[in-house]
Amino acid sequence: MPERRTPHRRRLAIDDIAGHSSRIAESNLDAALRFLDAIETTVDLLCQFPEADGLRAKLVNGFGNHVVLYFVTPETIDIVRVIWGGQEIDQIALQCK
Repeated sequence: MPERRTPHRRRLAIDDIAGHSSRIAESNLDAALRFLDAIETTVDLLCQFPEADGLRAKLVNGFGNHVVLYFVTPETIDIVRVIWGGQEIDQIALQCK
């Protein structure tokens, strides 16, 4: 089994998570809290099973319209952004390098 990595969240990813959870909380606080838990669960899974190089994407568990973009490094899982399905992924991916 591959060695477990430590997550690193970039500032844009932290801002993305805060923004998405705030928008969800406007109509459903419980869903916003579930979203935050789902992000942590998703990141934890990435740390356990990174399995790839380059920019990667993983759907947020239970929030399939949200995607975690990340890089795998020898030491960490570098969480770059958390986006929702309606965002322009090509432009976002260019900003992730």
